[in-house]
Amino acid sequence: MRQRSQTRRRPKLGGGASTRLRSAPTRRSFHFEELDEVTRDWMLLEFREEQRLPHPYRSNRLTDAGLEAWIPIMEIAISEGDETSLAESLRQPSMLRNREPYKKGYRAVPWDAHYSLAITEFNTWYVRGLARRLIEEGVPYCEAYRAAPASEPRAECEHLEEQVFLVQHIYEGHRARYWPEPGDQTALSIPVGVNCHHTIRRHPANYVQN
Repeated sequence: MRQRSQTRRRPKLGGGASTRLRSAPTRRSFHFEELDEVTRDWMLLEFREEQRLPHPYRSNRLTDAGLEAWIPIMEIAISEGDETSLAESLRQPSMLRNREPYKKGYRAVPWDAHYSLAITEFNTWYVRGLARRLIEEGVPYCEAYRAAPASEPRAECEHLEEQVFLVQHIYEGHRARYWPEPGDQTALSIPVGVNCHHTIRRHPANYVQN
């Protein structure tokens, strides 16, 4: 199989994060088929565009220190890391709260909250960046697939497997199910929310056989 010849357009980026927290690991638990330099550039451009909004998305599990560090650690993960390196950055005790509001009281934040936040956010920006890249390259369709096994698959994710979608719809559905709050539960968003292990790839119809 070979991809049709096409111009791989890359966005023009400004200065990035200046501090490197750690080297990216050599193995990833998620399989992102096009996590290359071109996709990373689009991911970073899209991330920075969201940060210019009046109220960009932030997890309510982040501490004040976590909120302050969020942009640089996210930019490092997008530029040279992955969901695993992001999880390592979030593992620091100062990054996440121990308790969170729940119904009429509070509950303990899960021990693996750093990992859940990392996979959700990195995948969110991978989908957004790849969708933007496909739009720029004139690729109309994408396919959803499970990028990693899930111990407890979300029910909302089951119908996504190998489904084909218009790339534009995926791009426009960015976080729409849950943000701005309360979100639209009927919206098409990949990932659908926290711990969703589905992501997107170019639809096979965009490839030709030798």
